[in-house]
Amino acid sequence: MLDLDLSGLTVVVGAATGYQAITAAAAALANAGRVVALTRTSYRHPAAASDATLAFAKYADVAERVEVANRIDSHKWHDVDIVTYCLQVGPISRSLTELLPSHAVVSLMAEPWELQPGVVDFDACDEAGIKVAAPNLSHPAIDLLPEFARLCCALLGDAGVDQRAARIAIVCDTPCAAILEQMLRERGARISVFSHPSLLTDDAWDVILVAMRPSDKPPMDINSLGRIARNSRRAKLVQFSGGIDRSAASYFGLSVWPPKRPSRGQLGLPLDVLGAAPEIRRLIGGLKAAEAAYRDADLGGNNVGFLVTAGSEPGRAYPSPDKDPQETSNL
Repeated sequence: MLDLDLSGLTVVVGAATGYQAITAAAAALANAGRVVALTRTSYRHPAAASDATLAFAKYADVAERVEVANRIDSHKWHDVDIVTYCLQVGPISRSLTELLPSHAVVSLMAEPWELQPGVVDFDACDEAGIKVAAPNLSHPAIDLLPEFARLCCALLGDAGVDQRAARIAIVCDTPCAAILEQMLRERGARISVFSHPSLLTDDAWDVILVAMRPSDKPPMDINSLGRIARNSRRAKLVQFSGGIDRSAASYFGLSVWPPKRPSRGQLGLPLDVLGAAPEIRRLIGGLKAAEAAYRDADLGGNNVGFLVTAGSEPGRAYPSPDKDPQETSNL
């Protein structure tokens, strides 16, 4: 159990629908003094997100400490202790960090490799003395890597792939690669793993599973797709994460699943397909990592989360350099 304790803290989260709507109530149940749930003005149904968030808060009998708003006045950001990165809050920009107190903590609510480049200005956070915390997805109380593998297998099933004896090339540069390979082998698939599309061998694949980190440009680009078209024209491309140049795929006559392009930075299937538990473990884990950072508790290693600071590669984040290599092995 993560034993979340946000006693007396002011926490900013996103108002949402689905299982993510519990975030505000979870923070309040952990004794946060005040929880502000921001709606996204461009969201198709902002009232639905507001209603769902407040419904959970009322059910948990914490509605008096949960406020739904579409913005926070500039001067009130100075009262915030923890702010979660989410679409509703928007990018953690330099202008936002300048409004936060130096003791504030930004919770990524994900490991850095899951995030689209540029959504958090790590340099600005470092300069302001603001800690950035990420949950350790391998922590036993969070344990999301096997769930990602299950989700990926479900996506293959939706694509009509018979995983028994299928020749599958996994193109993956995330920590999911090993467990995804293991799970598919157990289901009878013949697997080869490649860390980048440029390393893909010229074999006749049945399926090419793309499970890459988010990036500004799709790693599965026109050059990679041209090679696939020459050698594996009948292969089905399955997009779990990372980008595929779908215009180029269409030009070469390649089949891509899912038919509709996932939103930028989103998975081919949402995590909540697997039920409430994985999503809730992620949300609570993200809040717990922020709590630990706020209270200067031990982070890194096998703990619930780790601190993240700016790295030299644009749009990428790395564990804080004041931790030893063993403590920051999550990346």
